[in-house]
Amino acid sequence: MRSLYIASTEGSGGKTTLAVGLCLALRARGLDAGYFKPIGVRPQGSSGALVDDDARFVADVLGLSGPLSDICPVVLDEGALHEVLGGSDVDTLARVASAFERVREGRDIVVCEGLGEIWQGRFLKASGADVVARLELGAIIVARFAGARLLDDICHVKDGLKQRLLGAVFNMVPEPRLALVRGEYARFLEEQDITTYGVLPASQRLAAVTVAEIVGALGATYICGEEHGDQTAETYLIGAMSPEHAMPYFQSAANKVVVVGGDRAEIILAALETSTAAIVLTGSYVPSPAVLARAEELGVPIVSVATDTVTAIDGIRRLFGRLGAHDKRKIEFIVNEITANIDLDRLVDDLGR
Repeated sequence: MRSLYIASTEGSGGKTTLAVGLCLALRARGLDAGYFKPIGVRPQGSSGALVDDDARFVADVLGLSGPLSDICPVVLDEGALHEVLGGSDVDTLARVASAFERVREGRDIVVCEGLGEIWQGRFLKASGADVVARLELGAIIVARFAGARLLDDICHVKDGLKQRLLGAVFNMVPEPRLALVRGEYARFLEEQDITTYGVLPASQRLAAVTVAEIVGALGATYICGEEHGDQTAETYLIGAMSPEHAMPYFQSAANKVVVVGGDRAEIILAALETSTAAIVLTGSYVPSPAVLARAEELGVPIVSVATDTVTAIDGIRRLFGRLGAHDKRKIEFIVNEITANIDLDRLVDDLGR
């Protein structure tokens, strides 16, 4: 059986989540499924060496015992760029292939998580297309729903991977668009010789993160409500409107975290009167005692970050939809979603051809 490469139409499209879910779903079918990330882009220091943060997370979830330097042999950072610009003769693709053979040994299949887009890594002569060809992988593309333009993106990947692209999995599809994607989108791709293996519905349950996770990711400080850190937020809003428009805006979303300047008391109070899991204040301002008292009364944590609003929002955005290594409920949920919505029989059969 060929191993599987997961490509994407964009970053944050759900590759890591799909990789974890597929590995566990395949294991439940009796296959010894491993995980490999040829090139990482989330470098973190570990014992004097760089490792990819996503690879470390997946290794923890799947209980992988091999060295992280094999599971993810190349991590993109400025050092990798300097090697290329300095004329280094390091053969990145050979390093990837060697590590893959070690990870692949003794397993039925390895699920390989690609970079954000299929061309990334080409300055190292190790793009997604290069890796798929060198390792002789079958590939699927995970396509986060964004309307009909996705069909262009998928066909573009097909042009790059040729017959190695087996098909697509649509991800985070809103409920009103499920029938359209399963019907017209899938028929169009079939005409392009691209199989639709499944359609994963959008899920607020999967996207939800706890207030404590937000605080940790942002390096925030509790001003009040630390005892409510286990509350979950399912989305986020920016409190940048005028006071007269605040209430209708905040009423549009439930279980949200609101990011707002700490000096905007009227906006903070309006957010507190709607379904809000937490408020993130930017600019290192401390609200008035009256604001804090209302937050305490309603059980809504208020936390403060020293960064600006754009930086805080970017940090929060990265959290939503990401699995936590110890979040067993989310992991079980995504495995159930994959089992129910992806044609694993067809995928395994296609990889065996």
